[in-house]
Amino acid sequence: MKRSSKAVIAALVIALVAALAVGVVACTDKEQQNDGYTMVVPDGAPALAAVNLIDEIDKNGAFSELGKVEIVQSSAIATRALEADFAVVPANLAANLYNKGQAIRLLATVTQGNLYVLGVNSEVKELSDLVGKRVFSIGQGSVPDYIFQTLLKNEGIVYEQGDEAVAGKVVITYVEDGSGVMSQLAAAKKNGNEAIGVIAEPAASKAFANAGAVELFDLQQLWKQYTGSETLGYPQAVLIGKASVVESDPAFVSLLLDKMAANGAFITENSDSVDDILVKAYPSTTLNTAFRKETLERCNCKLVKTADAKDDYVAMLEAIAAINAQAIGGKLPDDGLYYIAE
Repeated sequence: MKRSSKAVIAALVIALVAALAVGVVACTDKEQQNDGYTMVVPDGAPALAAVNLIDEIDKNGAFSELGKVEIVQSSAIATRALEADFAVVPANLAANLYNKGQAIRLLATVTQGNLYVLGVNSEVKELSDLVGKRVFSIGQGSVPDYIFQTLLKNEGIVYEQGDEAVAGKVVITYVEDGSGVMSQLAAAKKNGNEAIGVIAEPAASKAFANAGAVELFDLQQLWKQYTGSETLGYPQAVLIGKASVVESDPAFVSLLLDKMAANGAFITENSDSVDDILVKAYPSTTLNTAFRKETLERCNCKLVKTADAKDDYVAMLEAIAAINAQAIGGKLPDDGLYYIAE
């Protein structure tokens, strides 16, 4: 019996829809986007880890496999990181996301610490000299905070949060960002008072110039002494990727890591252009400052692949967990987090 024309047409439509469905399922994430993979980085010093990528895409689109690098507000990075294919995030956030069931892989550490303790009208020489003093600090509940607390604990120094100095303790007063620390230092300098603050580059260099501050401690050096590591500093920001993308396109991951590894040299060799690149990508960036080569070097933007960074990363997570385990998702992540290329 012959099929009616309507039945034939209906069968063809069903077959076409099925074929399209199969094609969509077979597409990789990149093919679905048609314009390359996406990456997000948080505003602030971690954004420096991708300056050369932003510049390359903007100038000629030569890095076509990566379609977009977007700078986002630091407060939004946890959400936006899960929407993108790749992301630069605070080191503890990567562990937290993984422990909460997110299918991500840690590809590398990209910022190896850029924290300094500065002072004005201060005679502080050792961490123990901070006892009885008030210290202004950035990063409450984040990596800078946990690093500073760990170093105080290691010296047996009692500390607490507050707004007034307390005998026998270090009192930490948290401020929103580096400008908050700098304003406290500048006011103290003007009035002839002592002030001390934990601050990150590039804000630290601004504080040298604008507030007359001096460096009391390099926290990267103190951390190296604390851990006994051969590496200067600690993993402050890391590169993560969606597990599905990482596993399906290892060739691109290798290319991305190579390009980001070249970024440290790029930003110091092109220090005069860093401002323009960042402001063009994100007009509201907090990094719109006149960068000098020395400042960029102190930002410590150096990519270390997971195979070489894992031990230092775990050591830092252990230190954080000793203060607040929930900051890393309640436990050390298992080996499924770590991407180690063969």
